[in-house]
Amino acid sequence: MLKNVKCKRSVIKMDIKSFFNEAKTLYSVKDIIAVHTKMIFILESPHKEEIKAGVPLAGLSGRSMARELFRREDILPMGKLLKQFISENKETIYGIVNVCPFPLQESAFPDAAFVESFKDEIKIAESVRVSSAKVFKDKDKETFDQLLQEDFGDRLLAAAKEDTMIVPCGKFAEKYVNKIPSLDKLNIIYGVPHPSYNSWSRERYKDVIHKIREEGNKRTS
Repeated sequence: MLKNVKCKRSVIKMDIKSFFNEAKTLYSVKDIIAVHTKMIFILESPHKEEIKAGVPLAGLSGRSMARELFRREDILPMGKLLKQFISENKETIYGIVNVCPFPLQESAFPDAAFVESFKDEIKIAESVRVSSAKVFKDKDKETFDQLLQEDFGDRLLAAAKEDTMIVPCGKFAEKYVNKIPSLDKLNIIYGVPHPSYNSWSRERYKDVIHKIREEGNKRTS
């Protein structure tokens, strides 16, 4: 893991595109896509646990998801479980793609020097993260939003096949799935919450989680 990254800014203020590219280079957590992936969960972005482990859904949210999906209490977080499957050459239909490959929160970046160097740009990223707006009037937010759309769209469309089921988890993930130009070609399950705070086990989401399991069983058989 990268530590003590020294980021030198020029006299001219670093722009949003430069921040995006630098953050992606230094702090990306790779998506999990395997040869047999037929259902892709879309999440927002990595946080501390994901940066540390090098896989998405490596913390409590990932464990909550895996428990509900596989109906087992003693189980690894989803990202670590899928990584284990792949490393052991076990087939799995599940994959994970983050909308943003690097953190969208200041607290998730492991290096204080990086945060200090890109403090203003990180604030823009955080604002985009919590906003429900579909279009941004602010130029910097619009730029970051466009970079997110392009980067996410390219990665998802490269991973998705004709029969792949796309499962955006949470409002942020849904928003960016809906911004993909070839949206009509995707099979999507809507209304799935982010798996944080054990939301997947709540009664109000019972039907949609059941649907995920059913779709998974169809693609496993």
